Amino acid sequence: MAKARLKRVSRERDFLAAADLAHTIWREHYAGIISSDQIEYMLEQFQSVPAIKNADAQGCEYYLIRVLGVNAGYVAIEPNHPQGKLFLSKIYLLKEYRGKGYARDVLDEVREMARGLRLKSIWLTVAKNNRSSLAAYEHLGFTNTEDICKDIGGGFVMDDYVMELPI
Repeated sequence: MAKARLKRVSRERDFLAAADLAHTIWREHYAGIISSDQIEYMLEQFQSVPAIKNADAQGCEYYLIRVLGVNAGYVAIEPNHPQGKLFLSKIYLLKEYRGKGYARDVLDEVREMARGLRLKSIWLTVAKNNRSSLAAYEHLGFTNTEDICKDIGGGFVMDDYVMELPI
């Protein structure tokens, strides 16, 4: 089976591709997990082209997940956030690419990036009621380290677990 590879988002078409993937993935995956109003709010605030470009300019690195030359999803990382750790800000795959080992391929590449920077762990946040993602992260070796609830504006909160993977 082909492996997933990461391609750094750097050109306008890459930013558009990441935002398009977000709109497809979020509307499909998060229906039933968060409200459609919150999905649309979060897409506009955090997954639109301007939001992705802004995050990129502030040090959040975006990558397209490619499988056999096709965009299968996207990932974003923030090295040394906080110091000594890598924040896996986003990891999203289209439905047809889930459950096929591609998340492990992505995590392997991200882990190598973190090792190269001499970081000690990778961490992420995941919605408490996002059962499929929680199971996937646990399968990949992440453990729940904390509960957080964060106001994200618009009358919405992110009620999440913090999960961490030692390197």
